[in-house]
Amino acid sequence: MGVGFLKRLEEEGRNATMVFTLDRILLIAVWAISITGLLLIPKRWRREAQVVFLFQQFINWILGLLVVQNGWIEYPLRELVYNRTSFTFEFMAYPIVAVYMNLYYPIQKSVWIKLMYVAAYPAGLTAIEHFIEKKTPLIDYITWKWYWTFLSVWVTLYLSRWFYTWFFRKAVVSENY
Repeated sequence: MGVGFLKRLEEEGRNATMVFTLDRILLIAVWAISITGLLLIPKRWRREAQVVFLFQQFINWILGLLVVQNGWIEYPLRELVYNRTSFTFEFMAYPIVAVYMNLYYPIQKSVWIKLMYVAAYPAGLTAIEHFIEKKTPLIDYITWKWYWTFLSVWVTLYLSRWFYTWFFRKAVVSENY
């Protein structure tokens, strides 16, 4: 874990070498699942996955800083001392979710199915974040509410979908050539 985490353990008088708390177990599990998710991306989709992954990191970086700098959310335990956002969520876990959402998007289904498909992702992430906020010191809502998480995740997933379809669109060939 980062220096900030180890410093906080020392301040609390705990041994920083082998402390397995719920928050540490969650961070390790998220990293393990995220890396496994990266490795399981089919080879034929790796280029698309990289584009979505990097785009989502970019969006998360901007919005994460906005939320933290305005004092809406606080991350008391974080991996990096100088990064006040959640490095694990914003730069690894959520971009992986966006990758899978885009790669398995139901293109040939009805609008209703597409809306429900995309809504399932923010619903799941919001439920997980709500649990983490209540049970661990990884995140504290200051003025933030769960529905802002749901809405921001839904909007950013649609942004990543829009970017994905724009970036990988088929070139229109003019008949005048």
